[in-house]
Amino acid sequence: DHKAANLALLQALIIELGFFNPPDGADSKSDSGRSTPSFDLSDIPQSMRAAKSFIKSHVFLNVRDYLALRAQGQEALQNVLHPSRKSLVTELRKKGTRVPRDWVKQRGLNVLLVTCF
Repeated sequence: DHKAANLALLQALIIELGFFNPPDGADSKSDSGRSTPSFDLSDIPQSMRAAKSFIKSHVFLNVRDYLALRAQGQEALQNVLHPSRKSLVTELRKKGTRVPRDWVKQRGLNVLLVTCF
């Protein structure tokens, strides 16, 4: 089922970025000292709408950074997460580190796209 595969991809992305960790009652901290929310795995979004909503409200990540640092692990990815959508858009405008929209969509990462107008 196509929808189930897409939901699994979104859930895996959320986990890969470190938003759902084993529950310990505390937020995790990356080397940058920035706190990344930690959620109980049983709370992971169970629908496409919920997963997209979670990603759009918590994950502010340049797709190019994601692709370049993915192999280096969760900590490397957490270090390039932006604190806000505005911060990400500002970087994309200034540095011009965009990835072609169609390329991103073909790989199922369109949930990471932001409008830069």
